[in-house]
Amino acid sequence: MRESRAERHRSRRRNDSEVSRFWIMGLLFSLLVLAFEFLIEIPANAAWLQDMEMALFSASFTLLAFYLLGLTFVFSRQQEAGKVNHQVIIYAWLGAILFHLFLLISNMTNQHVYKAGIILFLGPLFLTVYHFITYLSALRAARREEELATATSRERAAYQIILEGTKVHGEITRLKSAYPEVEQMLRANDFAEKMERCVLEMQQYLQAKTITRKDVELLESHYYYLENLLVLAKQHPGVMESRVFAHRDDAHTL
Repeated sequence: MRESRAERHRSRRRNDSEVSRFWIMGLLFSLLVLAFEFLIEIPANAAWLQDMEMALFSASFTLLAFYLLGLTFVFSRQQEAGKVNHQVIIYAWLGAILFHLFLLISNMTNQHVYKAGIILFLGPLFLTVYHFITYLSALRAARREEELATATSRERAAYQIILEGTKVHGEITRLKSAYPEVEQMLRANDFAEKMERCVLEMQQYLQAKTITRKDVELLESHYYYLENLLVLAKQHPGVMESRVFAHRDDAHTL
């Protein structure tokens, strides 16, 4: 099945936004890497290095746990997990955890190694943030498309009800012209005024910009009212008697 031009345009815009988001996040990460490598100095024998590694190890383990919980929540709702390979992010967090654990055990004094540990923490963190931003963006776009489809369906249903109601009103008008008893019955029971008001309210929805579910329910109630009036008009004794005489005239003619 070929995609429509509107669907191709939405898909192209979605891809462009995802690409631009990816490059922005990649640029920020690159700037942070350069800043840690060339602008920040880490003392090799500082007493807080082990505490920092312990904090990064704990944070990496905790964020991986939250990430797995988030994936479980996403899959349990049968939603797309975003256009990012979540296995790569899991492996990145596991690699960062193992690297921090290695630094805690080895007690190395090279500042570049500790800078690499910070970068290994920031890398999976950026990937995780990018993943959930992409997922939330895709979820928001899907909801927007679903709301648009629902609104279109409501409009189509409303226009169909208005069309059918107009046909029913036209049939009632024809019966009023052909059988004066029908018009007297409608006026005597105050049906005529309410019928015209219902038709006028239904036609006003042709100019409405948005149609809600309550509007469709109101149109349905007006249509059922007109349909009941048509049934009453067709069952009027004058109309039934005219039909009987018409059949008799046809029989005599034959």
